[in-house]
Amino acid sequence: MGKNEYYVAKTFAGLEHLLAGELEALGARNCRVMSRSVAFEGPVELMYEANYHCRTALRVLWRQKTFSFHNNRQFYEQIFEFPSENFLHRDGTLAVHATIADTIFNTPLYASVLAKDAICDRFRDLYDERPSVDRDSPDVQFHLHIYKDEAQLFLDSSGESLHKRGYKVRNHPAPINEVVAAAMLMLAGYDGSCDFIDPMCGGATLPIEAAMMALHIPAGFYRRDYGFCRWKRFDPQLWKSIRDKAEILDDVPVNFYASDIDPRFVEMARDNVKRARLVDFIHVERRDMRQSNPARTPALVMMNPPYGERLEVKDIEDFYAEIGDTLKRNYAGCRAFLISSDMKALKHVGLKPDSKTTLFNGSLECRFLGYDLFAGDRKNHVSQNSPSSHTKN
Repeated sequence: MGKNEYYVAKTFAGLEHLLAGELEALGARNCRVMSRSVAFEGPVELMYEANYHCRTALRVLWRQKTFSFHNNRQFYEQIFEFPSENFLHRDGTLAVHATIADTIFNTPLYASVLAKDAICDRFRDLYDERPSVDRDSPDVQFHLHIYKDEAQLFLDSSGESLHKRGYKVRNHPAPINEVVAAAMLMLAGYDGSCDFIDPMCGGATLPIEAAMMALHIPAGFYRRDYGFCRWKRFDPQLWKSIRDKAEILDDVPVNFYASDIDPRFVEMARDNVKRARLVDFIHVERRDMRQSNPARTPALVMMNPPYGERLEVKDIEDFYAEIGDTLKRNYAGCRAFLISSDMKALKHVGLKPDSKTTLFNGSLECRFLGYDLFAGDRKNHVSQNSPSSHTKN
């Protein structure tokens, strides 16, 4: 194991503690939860592992330099001194992203352009040529975090956002983000010990993420490209060894069910499941949510119903009431979870949630509600399952 390096892993608001837990499980040291991110330390191989394994990470940044500055010239010189040629090929491409707060720069764009000029000028002095800028798919993506007169220079080791797992053939018009889907399963305590059911599956993101967790398939298993793969210092043998260490299961004694009433989404789900090579595990069919039911109990039921934001639903409050009726009627003995940004419609589910979490699906603030489903009266169920009742028995 090499020396400790400093990293920052990005995530959505509210998922920081889940991400910190994942990083600690990989052996990260000195984890520090921040706003929408977790700072941690470890060797270079941990950076590779975090990209490959962390289900709740959006990207992993590797800090290269911290410095103080008091004017534009000092800022330029500090960036110019950084040996960017250790990572960027002479014929490579770059991009610079900056975030600023309470600093001399009026806009992050100006800080980005000044840093880009410093890096390109260094290459001109070294090689008599300047690298090109590619904002969409650069070989090396630099990130600058600037607060007052202090700056941190990072390399983006992920490239594209890590929520892009690589198993999507097509995207649903109102998708659940893959990182959010994984977080939902973690918050629900899903460990692959029972069947999983999504009766409004859309593109099958939730069932695929559930199957991946149960089969111990790493979050980055399907991806072929990461930011670090394009660096001059990329270690292909180390990267191969990390991927080879993954202990993926051949089978699990549970099933995963994905259904939807819309034939377009059923076809989309089948395509995505096929791309993920999970056809033997995830059963996809066209079915009305109101006719859905578990093959056996207990099971975990999880839904991402329409919010009325990107998919129009007529009488959405009545629709949510039907969801509640279906869960109560068909899923006794199961646990159910719903996510929605429509707080008013959620009240019409008509079931008392025993857990409530605020999550963000993209820019939408949502509630993630958990329900313990049972037959009969809630009061009797609570009394029968209270500690005192067990003591009496």
